[in-house]
Amino acid sequence: MAQQLPATTADEPRLIWHLCQQLEFFADHEPLLLKQLTQGKRTSSYQVQTNRGHYVLRHYGPSVLGVCRQQELRCQHAAAAAGLAPAPLCLNNHQRMLITEFLPEAQSPSVAYIRQNISALAQKLATLHQLPVQTAVLDPWLYLQQLKTQLEPYWTAEAQNIWLPLITAARDLQYFQADIGLCHMDLHGQNLLLWQQKLWLIDFEYCQLADVVFDLVALTVQFDLSEAEQQLLLDSYRAVRGSACSVQLLEKVALAKIVYSGFCWLWYWQEELDNQDPRHKQAAADCYQHLLRLVQG
Repeated sequence: MAQQLPATTADEPRLIWHLCQQLEFFADHEPLLLKQLTQGKRTSSYQVQTNRGHYVLRHYGPSVLGVCRQQELRCQHAAAAAGLAPAPLCLNNHQRMLITEFLPEAQSPSVAYIRQNISALAQKLATLHQLPVQTAVLDPWLYLQQLKTQLEPYWTAEAQNIWLPLITAARDLQYFQADIGLCHMDLHGQNLLLWQQKLWLIDFEYCQLADVVFDLVALTVQFDLSEAEQQLLLDSYRAVRGSACSVQLLEKVALAKIVYSGFCWLWYWQEELDNQDPRHKQAAADCYQHLLRLVQG
């Protein structure tokens, strides 16, 4: 969720290249280009070009709730093998760096493109969800509680008022049969790339086993899909999954939208506190208003 930057400082590339030189992966490489792509307290990413190749380097901050870098690597490896993601090439936990394949001239898809290619995106999600990667299974109720615990010193009466219907939705969702698959769990415009007329998934740090409904509602929320577009997404997804798809998928959508929107609200609120970034403050406010509309029906 970090934002594109117009420029970078002179010192930052030198620091990052110094870290690169500590990795065996970059032995005998000569730097040609090092450009900062995104910046955040949790993760910053860089385009790295050497005399031997072209890469994306992700440099991580300290540990993040719910994120395991080895798990991220395994998930992206599986997705890359299925043709869904750029290939990860090297993970160094000590330096907190992940190197992946660079897709030259790739762009984030427009909302219009997403809406025109809903069926193709549904097929990609169905493929991702069926990949045989073992992780812990997300407990939505518990994850909300963990996010809230981090925010307790800043909790307000306004937050408490919306928390009650939010946590109730998470509880009620547990009464339905879970359709567990390998979910991306962070699907938005900046984590999709359009390259060579094909959609690619990036940023697998939250990827884990979860109810597949969360990836589906993420697309409907992030791209503001109409009711007809949402129905096309769900129908296309069910057509690919066939009998393996939960018969209760449609019944879970309304509750899952509330829970997913709660994830986003609390996540951006924490990001605002960590980074003092007005963009995160606005995003948290927008998520709160969206969540409020959902719980009010």
